[in-house]
Amino acid sequence: MAAKSQDQLTLQGAKIAIAAAEAEARAIGVDMNIAIVDASTHLLHFSRMPSAKITSISIAMDKAFTAAGHRVGTHMYKEAVWPGGVAYGLGNSNGGRFTTFGGGLPIKNAKGDVIGGIGASTGTPAQDEQVVRAGVEAVEEVLREEGKRSSKL
Repeated sequence: MAAKSQDQLTLQGAKIAIAAAEAEARAIGVDMNIAIVDASTHLLHFSRMPSAKITSISIAMDKAFTAAGHRVGTHMYKEAVWPGGVAYGLGNSNGGRFTTFGGGLPIKNAKGDVIGGIGASTGTPAQDEQVVRAGVEAVEEVLREEGKRSSKL
């Protein structure tokens, strides 16, 4: 049986996502910590803008980790993790890295496979999500321009 190959997010793709996310952060006036991980949840690229909160560095990384590892945006858990919710306590999993508030999104190829994740932190969860969405959309746009989703990004 042949091994299945999977598209991978490269450093080039991560830099595209970071540049777009930083531009969005500047547009809304909130310096951010922005992390990109690969599909295996390992850090691929990181940016800390000048006024981003030091305490948000690990939060941005954990949002990217959660989005890539669980394959959905971190905002999806908001209601489920409250006391009595179906996923109450989930935030304590993975050594406390599992993030259950907005600001982390998976990065997917055309087939819907997760090739990475992006997380941002310093603003409100809505601002963080707006910033990471810009990063995801930038990667998707480049892939559309290439006419395919390949391992080039």
